[in-house]
Amino acid sequence: MKSIAVLFPTLFFLMCSGPDSRENTGIEAVASDEVFSERSPAMKSALAPVTPIPAEEIDGEITKKNIKTGGITFRSEAVDTDYRRITALLPEYSAYVENENQTKSDQRVQYDLTVRVPSGAYDSLYNRLSNLAGRVEHKYTNIEDVTERYYDLQTRLKNKEALEQRYRELLGKATEIKDMLEIERQLNDVRTEIENLQGQFNYLSKQVRLSTLQLSFYEVLPYAYEDAQRPGFGNRVRSALGNGWSGLQLFVLGLVTIWPFYLLAALAIFLFLTIRKWWKKRQ
Repeated sequence: MKSIAVLFPTLFFLMCSGPDSRENTGIEAVASDEVFSERSPAMKSALAPVTPIPAEEIDGEITKKNIKTGGITFRSEAVDTDYRRITALLPEYSAYVENENQTKSDQRVQYDLTVRVPSGAYDSLYNRLSNLAGRVEHKYTNIEDVTERYYDLQTRLKNKEALEQRYRELLGKATEIKDMLEIERQLNDVRTEIENLQGQFNYLSKQVRLSTLQLSFYEVLPYAYEDAQRPGFGNRVRSALGNGWSGLQLFVLGLVTIWPFYLLAALAIFLFLTIRKWWKKRQ
């Protein structure tokens, strides 16, 4: 039982180590002969050392991983026509519209599209759309090298999976309830880490596999003077009379609202006249 007490704190410490210490992960520590000196030969055999998997053995050959993003903004002469041309063009490059937004005002109508395209077809689609655009106002392309992050996540994920498998083997060998509960707790922690790493790796893989292209194009609408919506002269006269009456009412209400100031003014005048009369009598 003393060996078990030493084992699990050691496992927990090594599992919490950062990615820079993967060469000394808990996979090897779990299998320490010293920790399991009191275990049976079968238990020691099941916990033989497992060396962390190098990145080059996981993916076979390390290839450069890039995330490509770009955008094109242009002015269109017929925004609906350009929208149909763009959406009809995308299937040729196995691309699709991920997000779409249309805004319209009295002055302009605009489309904003987020297009996802396989990274291998990004350059071809980008050039095709640049030539299709009318008056290009702005365009850009960014390339982010994520090779190290990609293989780092992949290696960490595989090593955590190997550690999970070793815990399962250990759980099958345990005979005491206390040991089983402790192993299951550690197993749940490892499973949580695996799910977290798997989510990060899946997201990064999608970013590498599918490039992002932001398209924004708009059409300036002609100015339209809508005289029919303007009221006639008679209606405007009636509206002016109504506004004048409303203004007079507001003025009267304003005068009534400041009645305390009238009292203060009357009191001030009364005091002034009283003091003046008294002063004259003294002279």
